[in-house]
Amino acid sequence: MARTIWRYLGALWLMAALLAPPAAAAGSPSALAVAINGEINPALATFLVAQVKRAEAENRPALIIRLDTPGGRVDSALAMSDALINSTVPTLAIVTNAFSAGALIALSCQQVIMLPGSEIGAALPISSSGEAIPGLVGKKINSALAAKFRSVAETRGRPADLAEAMVNPDKVIPGLNAKGNILTLTAADAVKYKMADFAAKNGPDALVQGGFGALAVEEAAPGPAVALGAFLTDPIVAAILLAIGLVGLGIELLHPGVAFPGLIGGLALAAYFGGSFLAGHASSVAFLLFVAGLLLLAAEVAVIPGFGLAGLAGLGSIAASIYLSYPEQFPNVAGLAVVLAGIGMGLALWLLPSSRLTRRITLGESLAGNKASNPELARLVDSHGAALTDLRPTGVADLDGERVDVITNGEFVERGAILIVERVEGRRVVVRRMDTLPNKQRE
Repeated sequence: MARTIWRYLGALWLMAALLAPPAAAAGSPSALAVAINGEINPALATFLVAQVKRAEAENRPALIIRLDTPGGRVDSALAMSDALINSTVPTLAIVTNAFSAGALIALSCQQVIMLPGSEIGAALPISSSGEAIPGLVGKKINSALAAKFRSVAETRGRPADLAEAMVNPDKVIPGLNAKGNILTLTAADAVKYKMADFAAKNGPDALVQGGFGALAVEEAAPGPAVALGAFLTDPIVAAILLAIGLVGLGIELLHPGVAFPGLIGGLALAAYFGGSFLAGHASSVAFLLFVAGLLLLAAEVAVIPGFGLAGLAGLGSIAASIYLSYPEQFPNVAGLAVVLAGIGMGLALWLLPSSRLTRRITLGESLAGNKASNPELARLVDSHGAALTDLRPTGVADLDGERVDVITNGEFVERGAILIVERVEGRRVVVRRMDTLPNKQRE
C-alpha cells in the first residue's frame, strides 16, 4: 500500500515537472535600464558606472540607457562614456534628447535609437555663463573633446566626421551645418546619416527595434544619496557651502568662544566635502589638505605672531583642497566662494565690532576727533596689569583686576607680559610692555 502511494506521488511530481515552464525561462534575467534625465553630474556618473558593473556581474542580457539631457560636466560624461565603451553587456541608447555631454554618452552605446522629436549633438564645451570657453584653454578643451567624439564614433562604426562636427564649429558637413555652427541632428537625419540605428515610435517600440522586445526590463532608479550628491556638487551650492564654512570658522578664530558660527561653518564644510563623497569623486587627500590648512591658519592666529609662512601655507593648502574636490569647476566654485565669503566677513565685522580683526583694522584709522578720552576708561591711564591673550596688536588684559580690551602701538606682546596703560583715546586703551611691575604694585 505504501509503495503504491509513493508511485502515485512520483507520477504526480513528474507530471508537474513536465507541465511547469522551464526553470531557465522562469529565472531568465531582465534587461537593466538607467534613466539619465537632466544635467549630467558626478553623482549621476558614479551611479551609471556602478550599474554597468552590476549588469556585467549579473550577466544581464542588455543595458538600456534612456537619455533626456541638455548635457553637463565633461569629466562626468567622459567617465560614463568609458564605462559604456568597455562594457561587456550589450548597450542600447534610447534618445529623447541628447545634447552636449549626452551626445557622447549616446554614441558610446552599441545601438542608438531615436524617439519622435528627438535631437542629438550640440556638444561644444561652454563655461558656466553659457558661452564658449575663450582663448587657448577653450581651444585645448575643444580639441580634446572633438578627438574623443571621433574615437567613440570610430569604435562604434559611426561617421567620425559628423561626430567631430558636433564639437568643432570649424568642421563643415555639407548640407548639414555651416562653418562656425556646431552640428545637431534631428531623429530623421541621425538615422539617415548613420549616427543612429533606428527611429522608434516609443520606448517599447525602441526595445523591439533594438532586438530586446521580448525581455523584461528592470528600472535602476538612483537613490536619495545620488540626488543629494548631485545637489551638493552643483557649483553654486558648493560655492555657497564653502563660503559659509570659511566665514563660520573665520569668525570662530577671530572671536573665540562664540561657538555657533564655528558649528555652522563646520557643518557647511562637512556638507561641502560630503557631496564629493556621495558623488563618488571625493579625495581623502583634499579633505586632509583642508584640515591641515585650517590648522595652519589657527596656528598663525593663536600661536605665531604676524602673518607669515604658516598663514601662506594654510591658504595654499585650502586652495589645493578646493581644486582637488572640484578640478573642472575650480574657477567657478573658488571664485564665487571668495566673493560670498568676503561679503560674509564684511557683515561679520559689522555685527561683531569687538572682534580682533575689527580692532586691528581700526588701528590705522585717523584719530582726528577721537582724541577725547572716554571718562569711563580715562581712569585706567598709568594703571598696570598683565596680558590675558597675545596682543597682535589687540587683545585682552587684566588691568587692576578688570578685564579690558587693549591695543599696543603696533608691537606684538605675548600672553602674560606686564603692561602699563599709556593713554586712552576714545574707546581705545593703548598699552605697552613693562619689564617689571612698580614696587607699589609688587607689594
